[in-house]
Amino acid sequence: MPDISDISTSGKVTAQDIRVSSKFTDFTELPSKGHCRLTKAQRYGMWNVLKGLKPQYSSNQQYVEMLSKEFAMMVGLTHPNIVRTYGHENVPELGECIVMEYVDGRTLANFIAEKPSLEQRKQVVTELVDALSYCHKKQIVHQDIKPSNILITHDGNHVKIIDFGLSDSHEWAILKEPAYTKAYAAPEQLAGEEVDNRTDIYAFGIILRQLFPKRYGSVSRKCLQPQREKRYSSVEAVLNDIRRADSRRKRMPIVAIVLTILIGLAIFIGSRFVQKEMVSIIDSRVLEEEKFADSLPQKQEIAVNTKTESVQYSQAKSKTTEVSSRNETENFTTQSSTTTEMETPTAKSEAEKQALDQAISDFRLAIDSMFVPVDLYIQSEELKTSNILHDLIYIAEYKAKIRECKVRKQLPKSKRTYFFDYANSQIEAKKKTYTQKYPSIPVFTNEQNVRDAEIYQPIWEQSQKYQEEGRMLYQDWKKQMRTK
Repeated sequence: MPDISDISTSGKVTAQDIRVSSKFTDFTELPSKGHCRLTKAQRYGMWNVLKGLKPQYSSNQQYVEMLSKEFAMMVGLTHPNIVRTYGHENVPELGECIVMEYVDGRTLANFIAEKPSLEQRKQVVTELVDALSYCHKKQIVHQDIKPSNILITHDGNHVKIIDFGLSDSHEWAILKEPAYTKAYAAPEQLAGEEVDNRTDIYAFGIILRQLFPKRYGSVSRKCLQPQREKRYSSVEAVLNDIRRADSRRKRMPIVAIVLTILIGLAIFIGSRFVQKEMVSIIDSRVLEEEKFADSLPQKQEIAVNTKTESVQYSQAKSKTTEVSSRNETENFTTQSSTTTEMETPTAKSEAEKQALDQAISDFRLAIDSMFVPVDLYIQSEELKTSNILHDLIYIAEYKAKIRECKVRKQLPKSKRTYFFDYANSQIEAKKKTYTQKYPSIPVFTNEQNVRDAEIYQPIWEQSQKYQEEGRMLYQDWKKQMRTK
């Protein structure tokens, strides 16, 4: 099997090298594998590549016929991205040879190693698809698409597909080597089944991954489906999906800017709302706790002697006057003390209930504001994906949980569990409405590609931030519960 990975090693032709001769001269052997040998030679002042048989195969009629058949197929291919075939001649020095265009270039593998630009790689993909489409329309399946059979010219980085020696080889049982390269072979080739254009599409999917490790993941996966019925039916369909993916990427920065503004605005409004709400809650709790502390009955120890009783009586009477706000100066009795003790728990319970009601009311409003970015994303006209939708929901969810943790700490202990259950039920109900209403928004199949996208990265990072903060608050709460 030919391998001309070093085809461009001879350098450029200068004026003094040009000899106008009808015979081939300046023969240079090129590296090759399999039954064919490749030789670079000059004629009429131009370089050509001569493809013939190695000496040990030259007398085998079946190999001779294979070479003739390859020429008959290649001579009819006139495409700018397929190596040109000029003739089939008997060269005295080499025997029967196919005369082909000499390509001043390097293999695709060497091209990739040079770290070409995005536009250069896109050009290669477009030209490769164009050449394969041309072949497939002529009912020709290359069967050995791989980097060493794809040359990239030094001038303009244009594609040249070479080596069609295996294109019809499944009919030739004489071949001692398999009619494919294992690393790029489709499952049907490995199984010895008939091949079609989808066999080349499989190999193209591997090359697409090599050219774009972080792009077009869903496209390459479809190319590489083990069952050929699940692959693309044509290389044109592959290119269309690649272009659609590019179109989505072009719109992503605009969506990212809009979403960043919306999220930032929501965070700003939410933070101001939280600050105002928390100050209000804290102030009210401080007043309530001071009131509760003042209203608590003081334990008095009754001394035996009359003098101690008189002092304790005065202290208790003064404290009772402060709690009830009454200007009583009459006798301090056991009945009035009992009445105060009965009224204090009632007032405390009412205050706790009011604090809980206020917290619930505020939380109900706050949770709606936190899900505003989710609603705006769903209502936008831009391309949507469940990856982004889910992370926006995560952000809203964990912001709500952080709010719940902070408010819960300010509530009376007797009301914290109730508020915790209420808040979490509201969050789950809110999330459920989105999963039920928008199940059809597609998911990007290649999660890593999505995370690399400009639009997704800041949203994903913000999601991780809020999840981490929410988890820390929850863990702190669990520790407090264990210590009680």
